[in-house]
Amino acid sequence: MKPYLILLFILFVTKSYAQNVTSSEEQNEIKKVIADESKFFYARNMEKWTNCYRQTPQTYWAKIEKEERFQKEGWDNIMSFVANYFNENPKVIKATFKRENYNFRKVNPTYIWVTFDQSKTIKDKKESSKETRILELIKGEWKIVNSTGFYLPIDKPTKPETISITKEKNTSESTEKEGAIKEKKKEKVKEIQKAS
Repeated sequence: MKPYLILLFILFVTKSYAQNVTSSEEQNEIKKVIADESKFFYARNMEKWTNCYRQTPQTYWAKIEKEERFQKEGWDNIMSFVANYFNENPKVIKATFKRENYNFRKVNPTYIWVTFDQSKTIKDKKESSKETRILELIKGEWKIVNSTGFYLPIDKPTKPETISITKEKNTSESTEKEGAIKEKKKEKVKEIQKAS
């Protein structure tokens, strides 16, 4: 009986592990959704941009960039914010992206959590960020349900720090020295008094 239990345990663990592995095909599909979302946002293509998202009250979108910060929860809030943004900024912007250090974590067969480093260049201005996306598989297509990005300042060279280290006085030594100095002062005062 025990060998069967061991075999069942091994099969369960193997199946659980296999479910959490993101295939290279899934990774490529998800990378394309992420790239398309950025491309359509800067092309100001509302229809194609919205198609990248699962449009639910739980959808979340937050960015902390160098010059902008926003956080929107729920598709209606996101849509109204983006529609207003597109109306105020209708000009198509040429932006290039470099994404690397992808980390895929399959939560279950229909949810994948992805983190990556991103560099965005617009008109020779480069910004780096740490990005997170959570995607859900809906009718065979991956849709973003959470898009979060945090701006990372590009490090500028700085002067090396100079640290001055002073040796702390041992309190017993310093007390003895202070006592000896006081005694010498007292002796000098006595000598001066005797001389006068």
